[in-house]
Amino acid sequence: MNLRLDFSYTPAQLKVFDEKNPRFVTVAKGRRLGFTRGCAKYVIENLLMGNNILWVDTIQANLQNYYELYFTPELKKLPKDFYSWSVQDKKLIINGAVLHMRSAERSENIEGFGYDLVILNEAGIILKSSKGEYLWFNAIRPMLLDNPNSRAIIGGVPKGKNLFYELCKKELSDSNWRHFQFSSYDNPFLKEEQIKELIEEVGGESNEVVKQEIYGEFIDSSNAELFSLSEIENAMSANSFSVEKMQGENIWGLDVARYGDDKSVLAKRKGFVVDEIKKYSQLGTMELANRILAEYNQSEIKPKGIFVDTCGLGVGVYDVLQNYGLPVFEANSANSATSNEYLNKRAQMYFTFAKNLKHMEIIKDEELKKDMRMIEYEYNDKGLLKIVSKEQLKKNYGKSPDVSDAVALTFFEKLYTRNHTNEDWSYDGW
Repeated sequence: MNLRLDFSYTPAQLKVFDEKNPRFVTVAKGRRLGFTRGCAKYVIENLLMGNNILWVDTIQANLQNYYELYFTPELKKLPKDFYSWSVQDKKLIINGAVLHMRSAERSENIEGFGYDLVILNEAGIILKSSKGEYLWFNAIRPMLLDNPNSRAIIGGVPKGKNLFYELCKKELSDSNWRHFQFSSYDNPFLKEEQIKELIEEVGGESNEVVKQEIYGEFIDSSNAELFSLSEIENAMSANSFSVEKMQGENIWGLDVARYGDDKSVLAKRKGFVVDEIKKYSQLGTMELANRILAEYNQSEIKPKGIFVDTCGLGVGVYDVLQNYGLPVFEANSANSATSNEYLNKRAQMYFTFAKNLKHMEIIKDEELKKDMRMIEYEYNDKGLLKIVSKEQLKKNYGKSPDVSDAVALTFFEKLYTRNHTNEDWSYDGW
């Protein structure tokens, strides 16, 4: 007998359970997104297809509670003799396929055969200690190696920067991984007033923990991501660009490749809109300068300025473009910042970019998205904000953030003359 129930999923759940996703999916979420409920439905659906599944959760007591709360209502739609549940073994069998539900309390006892699907629920909790590391590296990961067609979905509310955070970042360097971030607002069944109650419950809007518990962001006292995934995706969500947001300075940023496998990137920003990104590989100084000259000549509205990264090889490109008569400006990111908050101009231009992101519309670009997620900030020994260096990011992720650097260069500095002595140059917005 072969049954397939008609399950309904929320838009967020559909993204997570999309069969086109790679083998490993991570989900950082706000409270009450509906992740556990969705996973229960997805597990039953996979059991009906004959897939064997492992579900790992925080404590033993939760397993029975989740079964009764999330599995039982769906299983009632099946004939009673079509499935069996063992309370003692925490084992669900449907049509010969098996679900084992296990607690992370005794990770050394989690063993099994070649599962087709592994669910790690409340990953922010179960992966935050040395036990969590043992669970992943000594139990779960070897199981997945045994079955090359197996998949894993790893999700939960972040609880600081731990192994869960590291797994969520693997998307940046490994095509076998995909990461999603959802806030509590992504649950269509939650009312806004309910979410506001949650916010008050965890300390109010001004509390940093709200970023973690409601918006699914990883927070840490030592260093942090400059851009959240939700902000990036929101900026890239527009199907067409707003004419109003395009009103403003027409600025280009040119990041010049430093090494053989890096790209040179030209980003074009009009007001709050980044509508075009050009990427160039393996071009010499004159070749790149001539490409930029062609872009300039072909543009209907000429840029007011082109900020050229003049660290390293960029100085040669800058000299050629200046000789061509283009409105180029040197943008040495190692120079001192004009604000005493930042270590250098690199930090200042990136924080300017970040502070304006909520107003922006950006062309959809997966490489830019990954680059922005790589950018982290920290404080130096004098308390100044700094951005982790390109060299360190390349070491961490195997690539340089060339695309995000090009966009950030468009915020290197303001070009118009200050008309008032009290004008805000803190880069908090325009």
